[in-house]
Formats: sequence, structure tokens, C-alpha cells
Amino acid sequence: MKDQDGLMLHAAYYLIRPSPAVLEQASALGLRDIEWLMEPQLWHKGEPDRSPWSREEHLVQVKLLFLAWLRSEYGGQPEYTQLFGASPLSVESFDQGWLAERFYFPEPVLEIEKALKPEVVQALRETGHPNVDGWISELKQRK
Repeated sequence: MKDQDGLMLHAAYYLIRPSPAVLEQASALGLRDIEWLMEPQLWHKGEPDRSPWSREEHLVQVKLLFLAWLRSEYGGQPEYTQLFGASPLSVESFDQGWLAERFYFPEPVLEIEKALKPEVVQALRETGHPNVDGWISELKQRK
């Protein structure tokens, strides 16, 4: 994938979830219709490998974009107002209520499976879960 300047883009993934403090505050307020708050968000964006932006700057951008999206989508709901009021859309506000993790160059599971050494595959033990145990058996047969 390339951007508008022809630079190669690599997928970066951001897992965004509410902090325990926000969940506790929502519970203390007795808020019920807050699935939008409790569900983790997995976002991805293309990031060029040759960019003046640092990893930190990409993360800051995602944090601000998330807060802006949240307010755009849910800002009119009473639950949002009770929890966040007119909180500024700032990195500090994000860090008080949210956690974000960045993942870069994700490995496809199929590729990881292919790279396993046969002796490692043979060391896998059954789990008691029929589907997983079937997968282990098939994997052992392929190695």
C-alpha cells in the first residue's frame, strides 16, 4: 500500500480500551447503556517507513483522533456527558481514561505455523478442546 506521495505504507495496529478508572466511574454512576465505552477498539492505519513522524507522534495522533471520534459518535448521549462532560480533546484526557497499545508488522498465524520446527510441534499437548486438539493432530501430521 502506498500513500499519496508514493511512500510505502506499513500497517500499524492500535488497540484502544478504557482504563479501569473510567469503568469504575461508569459503574459508580450506575451507567448501563455503555457498550460503546466497554468494547475495545482495534484501529489500523498505514504508516510510511520514511517519515518525519516518530512512533510517538503517530500514537499521539491516534489518541486525539479517538477522542474526536468518540465525541462525534457519542457526545450527544447522556452517558457520555456524565462521564466526560466537556473534557478537552487532549493527550492528557486520553491518558486519564484510555489505554492504547501499538502493534507493528503483525505476523500472520499461518506463517508462524509454517515456521515451527517439527520437534516443537511434537511437544504440543492436547487441550481437551476438540477443535484445538484436531488442529494439533493435523499440524503434527504436516510436520
